[in-house]
Amino acid sequence: MSTERELARRLNLASYSTDYAYYLNEQRHGIKTSEMCLLYALDDGQMHSQNDICLQWEIPRSTLNTIIKQWERQGYLRLTPIPGKSREMHISLTEAGKEYARPFLESVYKAEDEAIRKTVEKYSEAFVEAMEYFDKAIREAFERNNEMKEKNDNE
Repeated sequence: MSTERELARRLNLASYSTDYAYYLNEQRHGIKTSEMCLLYALDDGQMHSQNDICLQWEIPRSTLNTIIKQWERQGYLRLTPIPGKSREMHISLTEAGKEYARPFLESVYKAEDEAIRKTVEKYSEAFVEAMEYFDKAIREAFERNNEMKEKNDNE
């Protein structure tokens, strides 16, 4: 039986290895990770603000802003005002942006679909739910530990 420490280590190694697989794919296609994250985020058909994408995909605001300005100039993105928000804009892909994104996203989706089919065959949808649960639990644990450390440092 694996200990909690061994399981956590295996999970982290698998997570880093997964991230590295995405990174290598991005390198092969000549696109930066932050750019791929933006394309991936915008391809879900939902409305997104720069703030949403920064928080969900952990892209620094300055990095995202640089990409958005460049891609808007190239005609890949459209920015539309969000009613009731003075400075926030919805970001969406233009038709030219969708064409630009297609080869990058197709390679990712094809690999993801294949990997998910294999994973679900063996582990079911509960696997994804467990990963989501672990993500939430680790974030909460880090938050609690950091709060306790700050409290002890201030005493």
